[in-house]
Amino acid sequence: MKDQKQQTAGEDPGAPVLGVLDDFVGMYLRAAYETAYRDFATRLGADTLKPGYFTILTLIVNNPGISQTQIGQASQRDKSSVAKALRWMEDNGLITRLRPNHDRRTHLSEATDAGRVLQARMEAKGRDHLAALNATIGTERREAFIATLKQIIEALPAAAPPTE
Repeated sequence: MKDQKQQTAGEDPGAPVLGVLDDFVGMYLRAAYETAYRDFATRLGADTLKPGYFTILTLIVNNPGISQTQIGQASQRDKSSVAKALRWMEDNGLITRLRPNHDRRTHLSEATDAGRVLQARMEAKGRDHLAALNATIGTERREAFIATLKQIIEALPAAAPPTE
């Protein structure tokens, strides 16, 4: 751990002392996510959707008839966030939601033509973003970086103490 006097938000001598925050990986994960999202949104321009919506739309385009539960699991999003995104996409003509005859409680999602066109446009523009991220991380570190992120995702919920 650094000496507290060195724990600043940058090299600027007038920057606030971060203290223990300098050791909080989560703070840097959030800042990296927000920076990456801003870059992604800038590259997409008018095609930008809310965070996570591109992920959900891509899952639907690639998996016609996918259920809300499957979308939540694959996107690592909670049930209410997925439901909100699906309602918005349906209201905006990007997807249709169907109920299978065998299970009336389940909704299966399929992309409309407009949804497929938007997702394809976003994916094409997003490739520049992906290239910029990969260049920043470096090809020699990318695999280990993603493995570390996956390990955090998988390990931390199991390590968390129960809440009361």
